[in-house]
Amino acid sequence: MHRHLLKLTLLAALLTGCGDPAVKAAAEQVAVRESMDAAVTTARGAAALPNTGLWTDAHLMDRLVRAGVAPRMNEGARMAAPWMNAKTIALLAGGGEVYAWVYPDSSARRAVTDLLDPVSAVPAGTVSPYAPPMTFVTNNNLAVVIAGGRVTNHDRIVLAIEAGLPAAP
Repeated sequence: MHRHLLKLTLLAALLTGCGDPAVKAAAEQVAVRESMDAAVTTARGAAALPNTGLWTDAHLMDRLVRAGVAPRMNEGARMAAPWMNAKTIALLAGGGEVYAWVYPDSSARRAVTDLLDPVSAVPAGTVSPYAPPMTFVTNNNLAVVIAGGRVTNHDRIVLAIEAGLPAAP
């Protein structure tokens, strides 16, 4: 209840044209927290999914939450990677950006990622749109690019993904 009242107060201050930087910062913090809460809710949904061994967005969120990199949707992402032939899941995590693509199976993922430069995650002759440092990792039906942020967080994300999911029974 208190958080709801705080959100309403901050929203009212912003709508009335309040130029106080502290109010704006507080409103941004509330938005970030709500985005993180949404990621945690998505991650919790992973436990209810059938054990197929295939990645979903819920499994990805679950692993990133458990890795401690505070994932949240990146609504302002302008990432265009048409060569990935799948919907981009754009996240902010670990001080950087995470772009993920979930394919129907590992063969569909390999059909796309085997054509990419393993270092830059783009087709040969294409300029990489990813901010340095950049890491490209795949696991089963999932392809992920981690861009920007600290290398330590890249390592955490890579370990979370490379651990894979439990195999289907």
